[in-house]
Amino acid sequence: MTVLPKMRLITQAYQQIKKEDPQTALTLNALKCLVRNGEIPSKKSGRKTLINYDTLIEYLNA
Repeated sequence: MTVLPKMRLITQAYQQIKKEDPQTALTLNALKCLVRNGEIPSKKSGRKTLINYDTLIEYLNA
């Protein structure tokens, strides 16, 4: 069975992080900058930018 990646919009990923850790110092703008600079891989789907939530969490844990 193939495990599908947890693809989220940037704002959805930020909201999920904020829900799990209300005291996080990460801001939505900082997350957008990480994606824009290519530090977090992303995929475009039309006008939307998707990121793999698990990859984001791995990056933040490193």
